[in-house]
Amino acid sequence: MKRCIVVGCGGRGSYWTNHVLGAMKDQVQVVGLVDVAPEPLAQGAETHGLAESALFGDVTEACDTIEADFCLISSPPWVHEEAVRAACEHGMAILSEKPIADTLEASVRIKRMVEAAGLPMVVVQNYRYSPFMLAFREVLRQQRLGRLNYLIGRFAADYNPPKSWGRRFRHEMDYALLIEGSVHHFDMIRNLTGADCEEIFGYGWIPAWADFKGDSNGLYVMRMTGETFAFYEGSCTAEGPQNPWHKEYYRAECEEGAVVIDADNVVRIVRIDGEDEIVEQPTDLPEPGAAIVGEFLDYLATGVPGQTAIADNIKSVGMVFAAIECDRTGQPVRVNELLAEAEANVEI
Repeated sequence: MKRCIVVGCGGRGSYWTNHVLGAMKDQVQVVGLVDVAPEPLAQGAETHGLAESALFGDVTEACDTIEADFCLISSPPWVHEEAVRAACEHGMAILSEKPIADTLEASVRIKRMVEAAGLPMVVVQNYRYSPFMLAFREVLRQQRLGRLNYLIGRFAADYNPPKSWGRRFRHEMDYALLIEGSVHHFDMIRNLTGADCEEIFGYGWIPAWADFKGDSNGLYVMRMTGETFAFYEGSCTAEGPQNPWHKEYYRAECEEGAVVIDADNVVRIVRIDGEDEIVEQPTDLPEPGAAIVGEFLDYLATGVPGQTAIADNIKSVGMVFAAIECDRTGQPVRVNELLAEAEANVEI
């Protein structure tokens, strides 16, 4: 039985606190909760039968007071670093919502802190565990259509009404699409292609009518390892066909056909000289959150890193900050060079 402190119990954190961990009490004991609002703390305390002494408004105080094996971080990205630092100082492993942090420098500092402390850290990428994306990926991994040529991904949702993208902070961020949205899709591009991004180029912008402080739209092309390319369209102001969360569009063009998924979440193989083929999806899978926590617990038990351990996930979040650098400079950016420069310059 592993003991856990949950940092951030409202919003997405409520899913982890009350749904996922509430159903895994035979494997994880929640011993402390951290949030700045009293309501999610009260709800989490009821779910896990916690006394008021186990509820905190400050992560450092929680880690100083409560002994735990790991912390689950589901707070906004700009406070991830504080939570990771507190966890590292108290020898706790870390399971954190994406992105690693809201800046490149903070993301690299977190990676170096975890490595210096010798602690496991996994970043949540729940889309990897969807049955339809597992089916899509399997077609490519088995090379059922021969070699991959390029991959296209599309995320498009109408979040233009104020506060329509969940919480208001997403409308007030400098790079909401990339940091809160594209971090999922860039990771999925790596997951599906089985390749890393070498170079990225594109543009992000805000339509004149958009209810966003920062870029809410973006178009990016990527040169991947293994002679593969990818293209990404992201929009938080889409007024046409929608491809919102869990209904994104992906198309992989291969030498003998294409594999496609759209908003209906049906995976299709399409060949120019044949009828479409529906790809069977895996069944009886654990719920994605439970699968993620289960894989994380296996990591703690065996020492074998999970598929989105921080050493790997830094490559996905690196794509996000490389795209931001493209927006700033108007020039292509090499992801590994950007990460290496940040690693050389930050201090923990």
